Amino acid sequence: MSFIIAVHVKEGIVLASDSRTTYTQTTKAGNQTTVRIGTHTTDTTDKTFLCPNNIGISTCGDASLCGAPITGYIEAFIREKITNSTDVATVPQMLIEYFNSTAEVPNTNFIVAGYRTIDNVTTQCVYTLNVKNKSVNTIDTAFQGAKWDGETQTLSKIIQNTYMRNSGGTEIPLGRTEVSWGLFTLQDAIDFAQYAVDVTIKTMHYSNVVETVGGPIDILVIKPDTAFWIQHKELHG
Repeated sequence: MSFIIAVHVKEGIVLASDSRTTYTQTTKAGNQTTVRIGTHTTDTTDKTFLCPNNIGISTCGDASLCGAPITGYIEAFIREKITNSTDVATVPQMLIEYFNSTAEVPNTNFIVAGYRTIDNVTTQCVYTLNVKNKSVNTIDTAFQGAKWDGETQTLSKIIQNTYMRNSGGTEIPLGRTEVSWGLFTLQDAIDFAQYAVDVTIKTMHYSNVVETVGGPIDILVIKPDTAFWIQHKELHG
């Protein structure tokens, strides 16, 4: 799995993701099926992409397609399908059509983000989609907030109501972390996006689970007229 997040504020949109891919091997011997989780792991996977027309894409879920990393397919999609005039609102359906035309249809989720201008009015757009289910959801950006996907439990538990059971069996509400989304500046959005990925990585590291989130954190900022990396791993020799 992975962890990806989009934080949207009035100043811009922040996309962030981890870099770990964990591959699972399934073998069959007669009537017995064996699933080996984590047979191969890499911390060099790109999961957030900057496209022409300042469109951002993040992905989680199935990370391989036809025996190869899905990254190459996403890069091919961007290279072949997205131009400087592509409307961000059309990208979710384009992704669904592209991956439903491949030899295998992966169970992969995407967050697509960017801006569109109609009649001199610029609108902030964030979408989530699953290419296998062909489902698309539009995130309401009228109010500042965030949307995350992948290994969501860690962050969700932090900001949701929690309870403690006392010795008498009574549940005592502990409350939840109140996030002041409405007061976020763009820098706050960047900091929260990095925190969200980092806390997921570190919590999984100290938990009795397969560490499916890890590696460097990539952070992309999208504004109405530009897009740029805050941090992004690079190839090296």
